Amino acid sequence: MLPLLLLAFAQVVTPELRQHVEAGLQARAAGDLPRAATEFQRVVELAPELPAAHVNLGSVYFQMKDYERATAPLRRALQLNPDLPGAHQMLGTALLAQGAANEAIPHFEKAHIDDLLGIALLEAGRARDAVDRLEAALLQRPGDPDLLFYLSHAYGQLSKDLFDRLRTQPGGETRVQQMLGEAALAAGQRDQAEKHLRSALAARTDLRGIHFALGELYLANGDYARAEPEFRAEARLAPLSAVAAYKFGLALLNLGKPAEAAKELGRADQLHPGMPETLLSLGKALVATGNPTGAEAAFQKLIETEPNSALAEAAHLQLSQLFRKLNRSADANRELKALQELRRSRR
Repeated sequence: MLPLLLLAFAQVVTPELRQHVEAGLQARAAGDLPRAATEFQRVVELAPELPAAHVNLGSVYFQMKDYERATAPLRRALQLNPDLPGAHQMLGTALLAQGAANEAIPHFEKAHIDDLLGIALLEAGRARDAVDRLEAALLQRPGDPDLLFYLSHAYGQLSKDLFDRLRTQPGGETRVQQMLGEAALAAGQRDQAEKHLRSALAARTDLRGIHFALGELYLANGDYARAEPEFRAEARLAPLSAVAAYKFGLALLNLGKPAEAAKELGRADQLHPGMPETLLSLGKALVATGNPTGAEAAFQKLIETEPNSALAEAAHLQLSQLFRKLNRSADANRELKALQELRRSRR
Protein backbone atom coordinates (compact mmCIF):
# COMPACT_ATOMS: atom_id res chain seq x y z
CA MET A 1 0.00 0.00 0.00
CA LEU A 2 1.21 3.48 -0.78
CA PRO A 3 2.54 5.53 2.14
CA LEU A 4 -0.11 7.56 3.95
CA LEU A 5 -0.02 11.30 3.58
CA LEU A 6 -0.64 12.36 7.13
CA LEU A 7 -2.30 15.62 8.00
CA ALA A 8 -0.02 18.59 8.48
CA PHE A 9 -0.55 22.27 9.14
CA ALA A 10 -1.19 22.01 12.88
CA GLN A 11 -2.98 25.36 12.91
CA VAL A 12 -6.04 23.80 11.24
CA VAL A 13 -6.22 20.73 13.47
CA THR A 14 -9.09 21.07 15.90
CA PRO A 15 -9.84 18.49 18.60
CA GLU A 16 -12.75 17.15 16.51
CA LEU A 17 -10.58 16.93 13.39
CA ARG A 18 -7.82 15.14 15.29
CA GLN A 19 -10.38 12.71 16.70
CA HIS A 20 -11.62 11.70 13.23
CA VAL A 21 -8.10 11.48 11.82
CA GLU A 22 -6.99 9.14 14.60
CA ALA A 23 -10.18 7.09 14.34
CA GLY A 24 -9.70 6.73 10.60
CA LEU A 25 -6.08 5.66 10.96
CA GLN A 26 -6.98 3.14 13.67
CA ALA A 27 -9.81 1.71 11.58
CA ARG A 28 -7.56 1.33 8.58
CA ALA A 29 -4.87 -0.35 10.68
CA ALA A 30 -7.52 -2.76 11.98
CA GLY A 31 -8.68 -3.54 8.45
CA ASP A 32 -12.06 -1.87 8.93
CA LEU A 33 -11.98 0.07 5.67
CA PRO A 34 -15.66 1.11 5.53
CA ARG A 35 -15.34 2.76 8.97
CA ALA A 36 -12.03 4.35 7.92
CA ALA A 37 -13.78 5.80 4.86
CA THR A 38 -16.52 7.25 7.05
CA GLU A 39 -14.00 8.87 9.37
CA PHE A 40 -11.91 10.31 6.54
CA GLN A 41 -15.04 11.61 4.84
CA ARG A 42 -15.71 13.60 8.00
CA VAL A 43 -12.10 14.86 7.92
CA VAL A 44 -12.68 16.13 4.36
CA GLU A 45 -15.82 17.95 5.48
CA LEU A 46 -13.96 19.60 8.37
CA ALA A 47 -10.81 20.48 6.33
CA PRO A 48 -11.86 20.67 2.65
CA GLU A 49 -8.77 22.64 1.61
CA LEU A 50 -6.29 20.18 3.05
CA PRO A 51 -4.84 17.92 0.29
CA ALA A 52 -3.88 15.15 2.72
CA ALA A 53 -7.50 14.84 3.86
CA HIS A 54 -8.61 14.00 0.32
CA VAL A 55 -5.64 11.69 -0.25
CA ASN A 56 -6.45 9.68 2.86
CA LEU A 57 -10.07 9.30 1.79
CA GLY A 58 -9.13 8.38 -1.77
CA SER A 59 -6.52 5.90 -0.61
CA VAL A 60 -9.06 4.03 1.52
CA TYR A 61 -11.44 3.66 -1.42
CA PHE A 62 -8.44 2.68 -3.53
CA GLN A 63 -7.51 -0.01 -1.01
CA MET A 64 -11.12 -1.24 -1.16
CA LYS A 65 -10.76 -1.38 -5.00
CA ASP A 66 -13.69 1.00 -5.22
CA TYR A 67 -11.96 2.95 -7.96
CA GLU A 68 -14.97 4.99 -8.94
CA ARG A 69 -15.36 6.47 -5.45
CA ALA A 70 -11.58 6.87 -5.10
CA THR A 71 -11.37 9.09 -8.18
CA ALA A 72 -13.05 12.26 -6.92
CA PRO A 73 -11.06 12.76 -3.69
CA LEU A 74 -7.78 11.96 -5.44
CA ARG A 75 -8.58 14.47 -8.17
CA ARG A 76 -9.39 17.10 -5.54
CA ALA A 77 -6.14 16.39 -3.69
CA LEU A 78 -4.15 17.00 -6.87
CA GLN A 79 -6.06 20.18 -7.61
CA LEU A 80 -4.97 21.46 -4.21
CA ASN A 81 -1.40 20.15 -4.56
CA PRO A 82 -0.23 18.80 -7.95
CA ASP A 83 3.06 17.51 -6.51
CA LEU A 84 1.84 14.32 -4.85
CA PRO A 85 3.41 11.29 -6.66
CA GLY A 86 1.48 8.78 -4.57
CA ALA A 87 -1.82 10.44 -5.40
CA HIS A 88 -0.89 10.52 -9.09
CA GLN A 89 -0.14 6.80 -9.04
CA MET A 90 -3.40 5.93 -7.26
CA LEU A 91 -5.50 8.19 -9.48
CA GLY A 92 -3.84 6.86 -12.64
CA THR A 93 -4.48 3.29 -11.52
CA ALA A 94 -8.10 4.06 -10.61
CA LEU A 95 -8.70 5.69 -13.99
CA LEU A 96 -7.01 2.85 -15.86
CA ALA A 97 -9.13 0.31 -14.00
CA GLN A 98 -12.22 2.15 -15.20
CA GLY A 99 -11.08 2.18 -18.82
CA ALA A 100 -9.89 5.80 -18.96
CA ALA A 101 -6.39 5.02 -20.26
CA ASN A 102 -5.82 8.39 -21.94
CA GLU A 103 -6.65 10.26 -18.76
CA ALA A 104 -4.44 7.94 -16.69
CA ILE A 105 -1.31 8.50 -18.81
CA PRO A 106 -0.25 11.94 -17.49
CA HIS A 107 -0.63 10.76 -13.90
CA PHE A 108 1.68 7.78 -14.47
CA GLU A 109 4.13 10.08 -16.25
CA LYS A 110 4.25 12.40 -13.25
CA ALA A 111 4.66 9.45 -10.87
CA HIS A 112 7.34 7.85 -13.12
CA ILE A 113 5.62 4.44 -13.11
CA ASP A 114 6.86 2.69 -16.25
CA ASP A 115 4.86 -0.53 -16.04
CA LEU A 116 1.44 1.07 -15.53
CA LEU A 117 2.29 3.81 -18.02
CA GLY A 118 3.12 1.16 -20.60
CA ILE A 119 -0.21 -0.59 -20.03
CA ALA A 120 -2.11 2.71 -20.28
CA LEU A 121 -0.29 3.63 -23.50
CA LEU A 122 -1.11 0.25 -24.98
CA GLU A 123 -4.79 0.56 -24.09
CA ALA A 124 -4.78 4.06 -25.54
CA GLY A 125 -3.60 2.68 -28.90
CA ARG A 126 -0.01 3.94 -28.60
CA ALA A 127 1.74 0.59 -28.97
CA ARG A 128 5.10 2.05 -30.04
CA ASP A 129 5.35 4.18 -26.88
CA ALA A 130 4.04 1.29 -24.79
CA VAL A 131 6.85 -1.00 -25.93
CA ASP A 132 9.50 1.46 -24.72
CA ARG A 133 7.95 1.77 -21.25
CA LEU A 134 7.23 -1.93 -20.83
CA GLU A 135 10.75 -2.85 -21.95
CA ALA A 136 12.15 -0.46 -19.35
CA ALA A 137 9.97 -2.04 -16.66
CA LEU A 138 10.95 -5.54 -17.80
CA LEU A 139 14.62 -4.73 -17.22
CA GLN A 140 13.77 -4.28 -13.56
CA ARG A 141 11.48 -7.33 -13.35
CA PRO A 142 12.55 -9.70 -16.16
CA GLY A 143 10.33 -12.60 -15.13
CA ASP A 144 7.15 -10.66 -14.41
CA PRO A 145 4.30 -12.53 -16.19
CA ASP A 146 2.06 -9.46 -16.41
CA LEU A 147 4.79 -7.39 -18.05
CA LEU A 148 5.54 -10.21 -20.49
CA PHE A 149 1.83 -10.48 -21.27
CA TYR A 150 1.35 -6.78 -21.98
CA LEU A 151 4.63 -6.49 -23.88
CA SER A 152 3.66 -9.38 -26.14
CA HIS A 153 0.34 -7.63 -26.78
CA ALA A 154 2.15 -4.39 -27.59
CA TYR A 155 4.42 -6.13 -30.09
CA GLY A 156 1.39 -7.92 -31.52
CA GLN A 157 -0.37 -4.60 -32.04
CA LEU A 158 2.72 -3.14 -33.68
CA SER A 159 2.93 -6.15 -35.95
CA LYS A 160 -0.74 -5.80 -36.91
CA ASP A 161 -0.34 -2.09 -37.64
CA LEU A 162 2.66 -2.76 -39.88
CA PHE A 163 0.87 -5.61 -41.61
CA ASP A 164 -2.11 -3.36 -42.34
CA ARG A 165 0.24 -0.74 -43.79
CA LEU A 166 1.96 -3.40 -45.88
CA ARG A 167 -1.34 -4.45 -47.47
CA THR A 168 -1.97 -0.94 -48.74
CA GLN A 169 1.45 -0.44 -50.34
CA PRO A 170 2.05 -0.96 -54.07
CA GLY A 171 3.67 -4.37 -54.46
CA GLY A 172 2.95 -5.24 -50.85
CA GLU A 173 0.66 -8.15 -51.69
CA THR A 174 3.63 -10.42 -52.41
CA ARG A 175 5.04 -9.86 -48.95
CA VAL A 176 1.56 -10.28 -47.48
CA GLN A 177 1.33 -13.71 -49.10
CA GLN A 178 4.76 -14.58 -47.72
CA MET A 179 3.79 -13.53 -44.20
CA LEU A 180 0.48 -15.38 -44.40
CA GLY A 181 2.32 -18.47 -45.54
CA GLU A 182 4.87 -18.28 -42.73
CA ALA A 183 2.09 -17.72 -40.18
CA ALA A 184 0.12 -20.69 -41.52
CA LEU A 185 3.26 -22.83 -41.40
CA ALA A 186 3.85 -21.88 -37.76
CA ALA A 187 0.23 -22.79 -37.00
CA GLY A 188 0.59 -26.18 -38.65
CA GLN A 189 -1.77 -25.30 -41.53
CA ARG A 190 0.42 -26.80 -44.21
CA ASP A 191 -1.97 -26.66 -47.16
CA GLN A 192 -2.67 -22.99 -46.57
CA ALA A 193 1.02 -22.31 -46.02
CA GLU A 194 2.00 -23.88 -49.32
CA LYS A 195 -0.75 -22.00 -51.15
CA HIS A 196 0.36 -18.59 -49.84
CA LEU A 197 4.07 -19.27 -50.27
CA ARG A 198 3.64 -20.48 -53.83
CA SER A 199 1.60 -17.39 -54.60
CA ALA A 200 4.38 -15.14 -53.29
CA LEU A 201 7.01 -17.09 -55.19
CA ALA A 202 5.05 -16.81 -58.44
CA ALA A 203 5.10 -13.02 -58.10
CA ARG A 204 8.76 -12.71 -57.15
CA THR A 205 11.17 -15.57 -57.70
CA ASP A 206 14.09 -13.69 -56.13
CA LEU A 207 12.69 -13.39 -52.60
CA ARG A 208 14.82 -14.98 -49.92
CA GLY A 209 13.03 -17.00 -47.27
CA ILE A 210 10.18 -18.44 -49.35
CA HIS A 211 12.07 -21.46 -50.64
CA PHE A 212 13.37 -21.99 -47.11
CA ALA A 213 9.84 -21.95 -45.66
CA LEU A 214 8.65 -24.41 -48.31
CA GLY A 215 11.61 -26.63 -47.54
CA GLU A 216 10.73 -26.57 -43.85
CA LEU A 217 7.15 -27.50 -44.72
CA TYR A 218 8.26 -30.56 -46.69
CA LEU A 219 10.93 -31.44 -44.14
CA ALA A 220 8.30 -31.56 -41.40
CA ASN A 221 6.46 -34.18 -43.46
CA GLY A 222 9.62 -36.18 -44.04
CA ASP A 223 9.38 -35.40 -47.75
CA TYR A 224 13.08 -34.93 -48.42
CA ALA A 225 12.66 -35.25 -52.19
CA ARG A 226 10.55 -32.07 -52.28
CA ALA A 227 12.52 -30.32 -49.53
CA GLU A 228 15.89 -30.71 -51.29
CA PRO A 229 15.22 -28.48 -54.34
CA GLU A 230 13.70 -25.80 -52.11
CA PHE A 231 16.74 -25.67 -49.85
CA ARG A 232 19.00 -25.82 -52.90
CA ALA A 233 17.23 -22.77 -54.31
CA GLU A 234 17.46 -20.95 -50.97
CA ALA A 235 21.18 -21.74 -50.73
CA ARG A 236 21.62 -20.27 -54.20
CA LEU A 237 19.76 -17.09 -53.26
CA ALA A 238 21.53 -16.79 -49.88
CA PRO A 239 24.98 -18.36 -50.33
CA LEU A 240 26.26 -17.02 -47.01
CA SER A 241 23.39 -18.42 -44.94
CA ALA A 242 24.69 -21.21 -42.70
CA VAL A 243 21.16 -22.34 -41.87
CA ALA A 244 20.19 -22.68 -45.53
CA ALA A 245 23.37 -24.66 -46.21
CA TYR A 246 22.70 -26.91 -43.21
CA LYS A 247 19.12 -27.64 -44.25
CA PHE A 248 20.23 -28.32 -47.83
CA GLY A 249 22.89 -30.73 -46.57
CA LEU A 250 20.42 -32.41 -44.21
CA ALA A 251 18.00 -33.07 -47.06
CA LEU A 252 20.80 -34.46 -49.23
CA LEU A 253 21.96 -36.74 -46.41
CA ASN A 254 18.47 -38.15 -45.94
CA LEU A 255 18.18 -38.73 -49.69
CA GLY A 256 21.26 -40.96 -49.57
CA LYS A 257 23.67 -38.46 -51.14
CA PRO A 258 26.38 -38.31 -48.45
CA ALA A 259 29.14 -36.86 -50.62
CA GLU A 260 27.03 -33.86 -51.69
CA ALA A 261 25.71 -33.59 -48.13
CA ALA A 262 29.22 -33.54 -46.63
CA LYS A 263 30.23 -30.74 -48.98
CA GLU A 264 27.22 -28.60 -48.10
CA LEU A 265 27.37 -29.35 -44.38
CA GLY A 266 31.08 -28.54 -44.36
CA ARG A 267 30.25 -25.21 -45.98
CA ALA A 268 27.60 -24.60 -43.30
CA ASP A 269 30.19 -25.29 -40.59
CA GLN A 270 32.59 -22.83 -42.17
CA LEU A 271 29.88 -20.16 -42.32
CA HIS A 272 28.84 -20.74 -38.70
CA PRO A 273 31.45 -22.82 -36.88
CA GLY A 274 30.33 -25.03 -34.04
CA MET A 275 26.60 -25.20 -34.78
CA PRO A 276 25.73 -28.53 -33.04
CA GLU A 277 23.03 -29.66 -35.50
CA THR A 278 25.43 -29.11 -38.40
CA LEU A 279 28.22 -31.03 -36.67
CA LEU A 280 26.01 -34.05 -36.01
CA SER A 281 24.83 -34.26 -39.63
CA LEU A 282 28.32 -33.53 -40.93
CA GLY A 283 29.75 -36.37 -38.83
CA LYS A 284 27.14 -38.79 -40.20
CA ALA A 285 27.87 -37.70 -43.78
CA LEU A 286 31.62 -38.14 -43.27
CA VAL A 287 31.10 -41.62 -41.85
CA ALA A 288 29.05 -42.52 -44.92
CA THR A 289 31.75 -41.20 -47.27
CA GLY A 290 34.52 -43.17 -45.56
CA ASN A 291 36.14 -40.33 -43.65
CA PRO A 292 36.21 -41.61 -40.04
CA THR A 293 38.84 -39.09 -38.94
CA GLY A 294 36.76 -36.14 -40.07
CA ALA A 295 33.62 -37.70 -38.59
CA GLU A 296 35.30 -38.23 -35.22
CA ALA A 297 36.45 -34.60 -35.17
CA ALA A 298 32.92 -33.37 -35.93
CA PHE A 299 31.32 -35.48 -33.19
CA GLN A 300 33.97 -34.52 -30.64
CA LYS A 301 33.52 -30.84 -31.46
CA LEU A 302 29.76 -31.18 -30.91
CA ILE A 303 30.31 -32.75 -27.49
CA GLU A 304 32.68 -29.94 -26.53
CA THR A 305 30.14 -27.35 -27.68
CA GLU A 306 27.05 -28.86 -25.99
CA PRO A 307 28.27 -31.51 -23.53
CA ASN A 308 24.95 -32.00 -21.72
CA SER A 309 22.44 -31.93 -24.57
CA ALA A 310 20.40 -34.51 -26.46
CA LEU A 311 22.64 -33.81 -29.45
CA ALA A 312 25.65 -34.77 -27.32
CA GLU A 313 23.91 -38.08 -26.56
CA ALA A 314 23.56 -38.69 -30.28
CA ALA A 315 27.23 -37.81 -30.84
CA HIS A 316 28.39 -40.26 -28.16
CA LEU A 317 26.27 -42.98 -29.79
CA GLN A 318 27.67 -42.20 -33.23
CA LEU A 319 31.22 -42.28 -31.88
CA SER A 320 30.60 -45.59 -30.13
CA GLN A 321 29.34 -47.14 -33.37
CA LEU A 322 32.18 -45.63 -35.38
CA PHE A 323 34.87 -46.92 -33.00
CA ARG A 324 33.27 -50.38 -32.98
CA LYS A 325 33.57 -50.51 -36.78
CA LEU A 326 37.21 -49.42 -36.49
CA ASN A 327 37.89 -52.18 -33.92
CA ARG A 328 38.67 -49.56 -31.26
CA SER A 329 36.79 -51.43 -28.55
CA ALA A 330 38.12 -49.43 -25.60
CA ASP A 331 37.13 -46.15 -27.22
CA ALA A 332 33.73 -47.56 -28.16
CA ASN A 333 33.10 -48.69 -24.58
CA ARG A 334 34.20 -45.30 -23.25
CA GLU A 335 31.71 -43.50 -25.48
CA LEU A 336 28.93 -45.92 -24.57
CA LYS A 337 29.62 -45.36 -20.87
CA ALA A 338 29.62 -41.57 -21.39
CA LEU A 339 26.28 -41.91 -23.21
CA GLN A 340 24.73 -43.87 -20.34
CA GLU A 341 26.00 -41.39 -17.73
CA LEU A 342 24.68 -38.45 -19.76
CA ARG A 343 21.27 -40.06 -20.11
CA ARG A 344 21.07 -40.64 -16.35
CA SER A 345 22.05 -37.04 -15.62
CA ARG A 346 19.41 -35.68 -18.00
CA ARG A 347 16.49 -37.63 -16.55
